[in-house]
Formats: sequence, C-alpha cells, structure tokens
Amino acid sequence: MANMNKLLSIVAGFVSLLALQSGVMDMAVAQTMDMAVVQKWASAKVVKYRVEGVHNGRVSVVFGDYEGKADVIDRITVEFSWDAKKRKIIGPVTITDGKSELSNLKSDGTNCPPPQLKGGYEHFQSVSSSMISGDQVQIKGTRTYPPASVSNYPGSCSMRAIPGGKDEALLWVTGVGPEVLGMPIMPGSPISVSADRKTFSVKGADNWVWTYTPTLVQ
Repeated sequence: MANMNKLLSIVAGFVSLLALQSGVMDMAVAQTMDMAVVQKWASAKVVKYRVEGVHNGRVSVVFGDYEGKADVIDRITVEFSWDAKKRKIIGPVTITDGKSELSNLKSDGTNCPPPQLKGGYEHFQSVSSSMISGDQVQIKGTRTYPPASVSNYPGSCSMRAIPGGKDEALLWVTGVGPEVLGMPIMPGSPISVSADRKTFSVKGADNWVWTYTPTLVQ
C-alpha cells in the first residue's frame, strides 16, 4: 500500500507539472495528454469521490490449513470529499460493503472432491475506518469462513467436518488529485484512465482494483 500511495503521488505530481509547463513539454507526451481535462481538474477546490474496490482472485475459503479454494469476487465502495488544494480527505468517509461471490470451488492440487461449505464465505466485511494520514483511509474488517466438510488429503479423499472462523483484514484507500484523468491512456499501466476520462483505476494489493469516480463540487 505504501508503494501504491507513492505511485499515486508521483503520477499526480507529474500531471500537475505538465499542466504548469505545457509550453515546453515533449510533443509526444503532449499529444497523449488531455490538457483540457488536466486544467479543468487542476482548478477544482473540492471533489467528491466514489471509489469502488473490486477483488477478483483465487483464495482459500475454508478455515485453517486445508485444501479448498474458489474464485472470489468481492466489492466495497468508499465515498469521501477531497480538498484539491490541500490535497487531503475532508469530512466523513462512507463505506458500503458488497457480498462475496464464489465460483469454481475445488480442492486444488488434489484429486479429491471439492469442499462443502455449510454457510457463506465473506472475503471482507468492514468493521471500522480511520484516517492514518491526510490522504489515506484505513479500513479494518473481518474475513469470515463458514463451517465446512473437507477431504482428509493427503491421507485419503474421505470427508471430515471442520469449524468456521474469522481473520482480521485490512484495506487502504488513498486520495489523489483528479487531474490524473488527463494523463496518457497507456494499456498495461498500473494506473489506467477510462476512454471517456471520467474514471481511473489503480491496481492494489491482494487482487484488489480500485476505480475512482470524481464529481466536481466546487
């Protein structure tokens, strides 16, 4: 997360610098920048952000050291206001949890039947949030594993019951200047800007992707 925070700061600074020095910037870069978008957002004072985090990855969905994984999609939405001049989050932070979706449940690496879940697996459920710096929100949450039946691999493929459990989990969301929307659209970049330049997405840790949608307040 520290790396993502640093990356966002570098990109935001890069875009701001190009906006200020547009008369002398490299022509190849100038042709891929949208300076009208940069200038629009560079003049903003307050921006409302809706940030949607989407987890999409294969993870263990049974509690403990047992074979049982699934492809898991989970979502969380974070909303806050951003002071564009002071470059910090202001006002309350609102968090909305989504429900985890599981598919392709298997006992990976074995020839045994898949585990049988006796309840719902929840990849991340928020509990509380706090500001750990002026531009970063830390979200504390839990990961919930249901009771299940799993194979006795490697001894055999017979099934046995195991209890569910919970683990603590953390997520971080970082504020960044919306002038990023004017940066070059480059496939494969860790920060990707949508074709209509209304949203940008950041690849986070642990299979999370964060999509930022800014709305101009003033």
